[in-house]
Formats: sequence, structure tokens, C-alpha cells
Amino acid sequence: MERNFIISELDSLKMKLWFVKFLSSLLGFILINSIFAVESPKEVPDKFIRMTMNPKRPKIPEALNTSIVRFIPKDAKLAETGIYVDLIGAIHIGDQKYFQQLNREFEEYDALLYEMVADKDSLGGQPVRFLESKDKQSNGRSIKSDKINNKKSSSEKTSFKAGMAVVGGMQLGAKDMLGLAFQVDWIDYSAKNMVHADMSPDKFAETMDKRGETFLTLFMDLFVQGLKQQQSNKSKAPGDLALLFALFSDNRELVMKRIMAQQFSETDVLDNLGGENGSAIITERNIVAMNVLRKQIEKGVKKIGVFYGAGHLPDMSRRLIDEFDMKFVNERWIEAWNLRLPSKKTLTNE
Repeated sequence: MERNFIISELDSLKMKLWFVKFLSSLLGFILINSIFAVESPKEVPDKFIRMTMNPKRPKIPEALNTSIVRFIPKDAKLAETGIYVDLIGAIHIGDQKYFQQLNREFEEYDALLYEMVADKDSLGGQPVRFLESKDKQSNGRSIKSDKINNKKSSSEKTSFKAGMAVVGGMQLGAKDMLGLAFQVDWIDYSAKNMVHADMSPDKFAETMDKRGETFLTLFMDLFVQGLKQQQSNKSKAPGDLALLFALFSDNRELVMKRIMAQQFSETDVLDNLGGENGSAIITERNIVAMNVLRKQIEKGVKKIGVFYGAGHLPDMSRRLIDEFDMKFVNERWIEAWNLRLPSKKTLTNE
């Protein structure tokens, strides 16, 4: 009886770990993150997210970091004018300090382009979150949706909204499970330099429909790719002892964060979403962001940041090189998750 109970608990834990791995794949881009860039080491970085280890104890995780990568014009005269574009990789759940640091970084830009699948309010100002319903707005503004002449059935609309709700729910669930903060709650989208550079929900739904994509097909594709990834990376996957430790640890949040951080830094299951055939969720939204970027450059804006899920950055990097005639010049890293054990002093103060 005891043995069966232990086996049952272990199987349950393995299912939970798969959920964590699957969730970590989704969180990179929305959604969202394909972690590794297509291999072009001389032109773009090979990573936009990394897990660093304790220098004194190399097997002990220290932090999960996201990068800020800078591109400038290849033309020397244009570069001398001071134009640059920073791609700022996002993890949508992180430490509060991470988002507070990003807010400080954003102050340095003339324009900060950001992702959010959202409508604009009737005054054309700050986009509202998709899950906010029209009748719940406290400021009395109505939502202005893109006018799209596609006749979608009520079941299709319901399916799309359900998919968006699932993504949002998974992000919030991961936030609570890991003791982290949610990007939308901590990033100051009201800053004057903020520029919306994403689709409305209606436009996103239409784009997915034209491509024959749904959230269900997206999730299934990620699921299948994730299984293949696990089979090929068995040696790197957490073993049963690690899973048991996570389940019964007194510091479960930290252990689960370390497991998820490992998945973030090693998985590449989302590469195909921004690959040759592209996808609505990566490729098409990147096209929208790049069009907004082009307009900002044409207006004479020089210091530009693009704040998007890290999974979007490999494709964006290639577009800056191929379409904007820019080159990668440097990168720096910001700590998103603290993976260190709390010090004894911290525990005493608590």
C-alpha cells in the first residue's frame, strides 16, 4: 500500500514537472519564449536568456538573467548621429526588483516600444489589458477595437477568448506558484515614452485564422516538441530525486524556480514558431512591431528600446540586420529571478 502511494505521488509529481516545463515554454513569448537564437554567432547573440551559476559552487544556480542587446546602423555616418535600437528581452513573471529595474532602464529611451495584445481606449491612449471587460472600466472610457471585416462565428470568438484566458491564467498560476510578480502589474505603461507596438485582439484573432492557427494547435505543437526535447535532453532533465526534493522541500518556491529556470535556459521548443513558416504569435506580431519601429525612426527618434518577450528577439534581430541594415554591437544582462538561498541574516529578520 505504501509503495503504491509513493509511486502514485511520484507519477503525480512528474506530471507537475511536465506542466512546469510546458508552462515555461509558453511564458517566453506571451506568451512567451524561444530561448535560443538561430545560429549566427557573428551577427547576433546565441542567447537572450541565461541561468548563471555560483562561481564558488558551479553546480548551484545563482540567477536567471535576460539580456538587452544593442543594434546600430552599419552606415558609419548614420551611426554617428546616435541612432540605436535596444532589444529588451522580457520574462513576463519575475522578481519585483526586476521590473523596477526595467522601469529605470526605460527612462533612458526617447521611445520604448512594447508588446501587449490589447485594444486602445476611445481616446487613443494607453491600451487596456485584454481580460478587462468593457463594463469593468473605472475611467468610463470605451474600448476602440480594430475594424476588421471578417465574419467569425460566436464559437470561434469564444474559442479565441478562451485561449487568451488560458494563457493569462497559466501566467498568473506560475506567478503564484513561484512567488514572483507579474509584468503588467509592475511595468509603468503610463510613461510618456511608451509606444504600443502590438496587435489588437481582433487583429491577432484574424491573423491566426488566416494562417489556420488556433491556441489548441499551438499548445499541441508545443506539447509534441516538448516531448521530443525531453527525450533528447534526458541527461539534463531533473531526476526523480530532484522532483521529490522539490515536492517536500521547505523552500519549495526556490526549488521550483530553479527547475523552471533550467528549462528556460535549455529549451528550444519554440524555435519553429519563428522559423521558416513563421506564426501569428511570433512572426506576424514582430512584423507589426518592426513597422512601428520604422515609423519612429522616420520621425527622427534616436534612442529606441523594444520591450518584447525573449522568444521574439531572434527573429527581431534578423530583421534589424536584414531589413534595417543594422548590426549587433553589444549586450548586457539584468537579473530577472534571484535563485540564491536566503542568507541566515535574511531568515532571522523574517
